[in-house]
Amino acid sequence: MMPGSLHFNAKRKRALHREAAQGVHMAKKNIVAFIDAPDPDNFVMVIALARLNPDANIHLCLTGRPVKFNATKECKLWDFDMVSSRMAQEASAMRLTNFLRHFGVKNLRIYDGGIAPRTLVPHHIHFSEYYKFLDVDPLAAIRHSELEPQEDLCRLMMDMDAGSCDIAVGGPMTGLHQVLVRCPEVSTRLKSVHAMYATWGTVQLMQMGDAPRGALQFNVACDPHAAHEVLYGLDCPIYLMPSEVTRVKEIGFQNAQSLLAYLPQNSGSRALYNLYALWYDAAVRPRQEKNPDEWIFIHDLVATFSLDDELRNGIYEVVPVEITSVPHLYRDYKDWGKVLMTKTDKPSTRYAGLSLKEGGAAKYLDALKKCLSV
Repeated sequence: MMPGSLHFNAKRKRALHREAAQGVHMAKKNIVAFIDAPDPDNFVMVIALARLNPDANIHLCLTGRPVKFNATKECKLWDFDMVSSRMAQEASAMRLTNFLRHFGVKNLRIYDGGIAPRTLVPHHIHFSEYYKFLDVDPLAAIRHSELEPQEDLCRLMMDMDAGSCDIAVGGPMTGLHQVLVRCPEVSTRLKSVHAMYATWGTVQLMQMGDAPRGALQFNVACDPHAAHEVLYGLDCPIYLMPSEVTRVKEIGFQNAQSLLAYLPQNSGSRALYNLYALWYDAAVRPRQEKNPDEWIFIHDLVATFSLDDELRNGIYEVVPVEITSVPHLYRDYKDWGKVLMTKTDKPSTRYAGLSLKEGGAAKYLDALKKCLSV
């Protein structure tokens, strides 16, 4: 027991008794973030969650991507193996744990969010840019896994009050969907869902060496069935923040060096730069050579900003929408990755970002810098 802990506990107990006597209920905010790997965007998202919600109970659930070790460029997207995928997921959890410590974020448990069933990124890309674990302590790697069992997350969420848990999603809906299938009663605990998700089809996203994806969006395409089930199956409000509000040059960075120059100077910024330098070299620069508008965009941060009412209302133009279709059947595989939606004047629990508001880019960048300050 730490020195002074008895004194602290006694003081805390007296404070709780006073609150009870006054009829005050001090309920902490609950947030569960469902993230994926290996994009550094999710690391920024988690830091921002911790900084903007210092008094909240925050829990992480990490979904891995389907990958194959030592894959060649000829390896097909569907040709992955679960051993490689699970090891990469666990290594990403360890890397995330190490990274968070640079910003003083400790003791966040990382739960198992499964492996996404699909990927749009060639397998060789991940291992030429990301799994260079120069930042990982080899002694810590002996444990191998930092992931906690998914059933523990279900128990934790079931202990929450009804309608008390906000969800932030950076990646496919795989982890959230698995939890809901495993324990459907978890749905009664949800207050809102905020996700970097979907596209209106006005931003042309390029696959590696292939035609632009157009209205197909990566997070949706990696698990179209989970997309369909979550977007149609929940009663709580869902905020979709599509590519149109994340791939905006005013909030982008031309390369990793320009990102580092903008950020406050600390050990966390340097660690983040190291990750983005790897990411830029393998995932951004090849596209940038074909299209100069391909910059570093910190996509998944938008889920955190959406969860904050003040930031969402100050940065983004958000409208109520009707979701008309989320293709997920086998016969519709060419449309996997689409969320077909239209603006509506009718009452709705579904919302989507249209664009940045005037002055929104400056507010975004200012919030980003504050979140990464120590």
